[in-house]
Formats: sequence, structure tokens, C-alpha cells
Amino acid sequence: MTLELYPNDDDQSALLEAEQVLAASGVAAPPSGYDLTTLAAAVYARGWAYRIDRAAGSFQAEIRPQRDGATQPLCTKSGWTADVALAFALAHALLRQAERSGELPHLVAKIGNATPAS
Repeated sequence: MTLELYPNDDDQSALLEAEQVLAASGVAAPPSGYDLTTLAAAVYARGWAYRIDRAAGSFQAEIRPQRDGATQPLCTKSGWTADVALAFALAHALLRQAERSGELPHLVAKIGNATPAS
């Protein structure tokens, strides 16, 4: 059995894609890159709430509508740190929102022009 390093190249590539979605969606990264504060502010600015749990060496972030009686999460994603998990969840929620509103082609076009945080 080989122990794979975490995060591996695929994980890093997935994070880069998530950062591109965030940038194309108007979530600006501070000079140091995306952090939990920036991501949480972006979640709240869209009228959503989030929760992060730690389980078995990774973190799981859930985003849901911030209204009474909302029981279905918009998405749940895992990551190796809390901010990475929230970045994955927020990017996924933004993609789902764009798809529902018919803005997905526009967002995908912007992703090619987005510059992720380094």
C-alpha cells in the first residue's frame, strides 16, 4: 500500500480551478490568497450560510441558504484545510447558481480570463 501525499497534484489542480471560478464570479482574493475571512464574506454576501466540520483528517464545508426552514444544503465539499473546503464549496455553489440562472456560459467564458490567487 502506498501512502499518497495530501494534497497531491490533482488536489492542487482542483484548488486552482476553484480559485478561477471564484475570481470569475467576482470573489476577489487578497494579496496573500483566499482565506477563510474572504470566503466567509463572499458566502454571506450572497445570502448564504456555511458550516465547517472536521472529520478523519479533512474538513467538510457545507453551504446552505440563509433563511428560516432551509433544510437542503446547496453543496458540501471536502478539503485538507477549512479554507480549502470552503473554497471548493463556494465555487461549486456559484457554478450551480450560474447554471440555474442561465449564466453558466458567461461564467465559463470569464474563467478563461480570470487570474487566480498565487
